[in-house]
Amino acid sequence: MESSHRKPTMIEGLWGFAVVCLLMVGSVVRGQDLLLPVESVDSEVPIPDISISNPTLPLIGPEEKLSSALQEVAAKEGEGAAPDSAKKLKEQIEKLSKKVEKLEESEKKKKDEAGKFPTGRFTMQIQADAAFFGQNQLNQQTVGDIPDGAGFRRARIGWEGKWLQTDYRIEMDFALAGRPSFLDNWVRINEVPILKHVQIGHFFEPIFLERLTPNRFLTFLERTTVDSAFAPARNLGIMAYDAPFEQRMTWATGIFRADSDVFGDDTGDRGEWATTSRITGLLWRDDKVNPAHYMHVGTGYSFRGTNNGVARFRSQPEVRIGATVPNVPNFVDTGNIPANSYQLIDFEAAIVHGPFSIQSEYMYVPVDQMGGGYLWFQGYYTQISYFLTGEHRPYRSDRGFFDRVSPKRDFRLASGKPGPGAWEIATRISHLDLNNQEVLGGELTDLSVGLNWYWTKYLRFQVNYIRAYLDDPRLGASGADIVAMRVGYDF
Repeated sequence: MESSHRKPTMIEGLWGFAVVCLLMVGSVVRGQDLLLPVESVDSEVPIPDISISNPTLPLIGPEEKLSSALQEVAAKEGEGAAPDSAKKLKEQIEKLSKKVEKLEESEKKKKDEAGKFPTGRFTMQIQADAAFFGQNQLNQQTVGDIPDGAGFRRARIGWEGKWLQTDYRIEMDFALAGRPSFLDNWVRINEVPILKHVQIGHFFEPIFLERLTPNRFLTFLERTTVDSAFAPARNLGIMAYDAPFEQRMTWATGIFRADSDVFGDDTGDRGEWATTSRITGLLWRDDKVNPAHYMHVGTGYSFRGTNNGVARFRSQPEVRIGATVPNVPNFVDTGNIPANSYQLIDFEAAIVHGPFSIQSEYMYVPVDQMGGGYLWFQGYYTQISYFLTGEHRPYRSDRGFFDRVSPKRDFRLASGKPGPGAWEIATRISHLDLNNQEVLGGELTDLSVGLNWYWTKYLRFQVNYIRAYLDDPRLGASGADIVAMRVGYDF
């Protein structure tokens, strides 16, 4: 049989809850039995079993309930049953309210003060390497003996932060030849009309995927011989860039000094400037469904004035021993070429399909000789990697290069639930051709295999084996075998 009483609404339920609270206050005023003294703000008060849905209770409107409850409390206060207890409770509530107000004012003051100064964050990077060399007799005759060695490849400290629509970064390296050398030292203005981002200072020019990907996110210990010979290092300049179409595309263009030294300085009156641009696109990627599947393509171009009327291209095999002397010698070298200018034309592509990735680039370099025609040099590389533990190579779609690998489960020596970390195997081939016309710089082909063990996203152990094939046009073909190891930590 249906009840003749209607079901209370949600509003009436809330009003009923208010009535319960008021009745509890009234009980405190009367000094009824409580679990703890009235003076304790954290006291537990037994709540009577009052249900507004009880069909035996008369249903009245929410306004009538509140009015009735207020009258009851006022009447009980007038009896003077527990005026001191009510007064103390009121004082405690007022004290708590004042404390909350002070905390809110303090937080607001901190935010206001923080807005007056740039934020700041400390960064650091350490890479300690060891390398071992085996050369055949002809290779020793061609490039000299290469001693085994160990050293710091990188030892960097930096500071970066933001203020309003600007960013900044300053970074020094104490392992490179300058001790310290200037690295990324720049300021950036964001939200610029049309251009979006404008960066001024000392930083990498926008060309060559391998060069732009930070070294701590690279698959192998060193960048390729192609990068070493052709890609410009950090230079002083100004650049604009953006990532339109929901970061499915990036573009960047800038003007730079063509050959800044380790402190970012460069002088000369022979037009020693460079204009460099890059454009990239994601042919496919679905951030919502699977961001670990994507294809990147891009191209870059740079027109460069020569330093004091001379162009030179050279490269070591793909290993270094810090800044020690003697170090790994150059295997190929064009020597000084009298030239007015030269160009860099780059094509890049990468596919990531879950734990599998393939990446490749080709660089073509026309050189405008003084008193002669053009020279043409070139190089390429292709690399393949695979994560045995299922991770993938992340991608920064706002800049068009690779990002930091994060293991699914960190490797830990301490107690807890240890994981394997992330294990990655990789192989790479690179080829550099510095022979053209009367310039006989040689050809160098490096075959590499690598193993990476990421303990965490900040700590990594690496081992590389490199077989360097040198084809010297004067002395013939020779080779060297190299084993190199690294422990790297950065944040």
